[in-house]
Amino acid sequence: MISTSLQKECVDKILRSEEFAGSATYKSYLTYLVDAKAAGKSLKETTIAIEFFGKSSNFNPAEDAVVRSHTYTLRKKLETYYLKEGKEDKCRLKIPKGHYEVIFFPASEDAITVKNLFTHFIKNKVYVLIISLLLMTIALLFIQNRSLQENLENYYIIDKDSPIWRDYLQSKIPILIAIGDHFFFTMDSNIYQNLLAVRDGKINSLEDLENFKSEISDKNLRQADEPYFPYHSIWSLPPILSILYFANQKPILRKSSSLSPQILDEYNIIYLGSIKSLYILKHTLLKSHFRFKIAPHRIEYLAPDKDSVQYFSTTLHSDGPNEDLVLALKLPGPLNNSIFIIASYHSLGAPEISNFLINPSTQLNLEKKFQEKCGYMPQYFEILFRVTGIDKTAYNTELLIYEEIPKED
Repeated sequence: MISTSLQKECVDKILRSEEFAGSATYKSYLTYLVDAKAAGKSLKETTIAIEFFGKSSNFNPAEDAVVRSHTYTLRKKLETYYLKEGKEDKCRLKIPKGHYEVIFFPASEDAITVKNLFTHFIKNKVYVLIISLLLMTIALLFIQNRSLQENLENYYIIDKDSPIWRDYLQSKIPILIAIGDHFFFTMDSNIYQNLLAVRDGKINSLEDLENFKSEISDKNLRQADEPYFPYHSIWSLPPILSILYFANQKPILRKSSSLSPQILDEYNIIYLGSIKSLYILKHTLLKSHFRFKIAPHRIEYLAPDKDSVQYFSTTLHSDGPNEDLVLALKLPGPLNNSIFIIASYHSLGAPEISNFLINPSTQLNLEKKFQEKCGYMPQYFEILFRVTGIDKTAYNTELLIYEEIPKED
């Protein structure tokens, strides 16, 4: 509670201040409002206009803003006074917005404290709403920023002159990514009285299906219409797309079963997926020194300068410990284009090697291996990896074979 004497002292100091020097109108107006406060008089805009500004009894506030204008200026002059000359005053005076009643209060209540801010915001619900919205926006931006950081950690910035990926990052012709889809065929079911889509690990092409049809004498078998993409294909895709998008390349996606021989010279091609789903691209493997077998899963390698064959095998996939063989072949296409094949027997290998080949660290180590062997990093090469892990999580990658493939004249 501010005493009457302290109130008078507070007002007198304001009236003597430099801020109000030469402002007779505002000295008088402040004195008028203070006296009305002391008399317990409730002031309205019309009352002030008639009593202080000498307006007639038919004064219309909608047409004449003299009271609001002078009150606004008076508030500003008080704010300026308390910022300069009156900043040490123990008692303060203010005229709340929307009112004309003078209020006296201790200077301590005007200090910026957590308690004062909280009280102020509670009294002004609009501020509470605005602050709440701002806090929510900040929280959402923080979450979005964290999400972007986590997503960016999954992508690698790669040199466009990378000897492994230069053909694709600087490609002048369209890039096609062939996603390996498993071969399914349809057959009638006596049990379900319906047409079933069937997957047989030994039937991986129309040629295999025709041979099977002749063995069981069933001419009704045909390739299923809907494709099926295994884990190897889908999870090998993001790292490859990341480097292509980084280089502003927009690849075309196709299922590998839809490729034709005519398409092989129109694109720079990347195959991702299962060895069983190479389809037409398996003939491209003839340019390498690798051959593959299915069930049992075995890779054969006949080095160009040797007569003996090296054999590498892997077991069937299990939910526990696994090892997988992965072919990474960058081969010359039929018309100055490139065909890159990343293919594995199981779901463990191909995704791991896709990441291996675009990771700057492992990519550099691979380039050093070729530098030591060939004196340079060849444009075309053939590599065999063995990947070991549990289910779909790899914990070791072994480089078994790495050789240059000479470019065709």
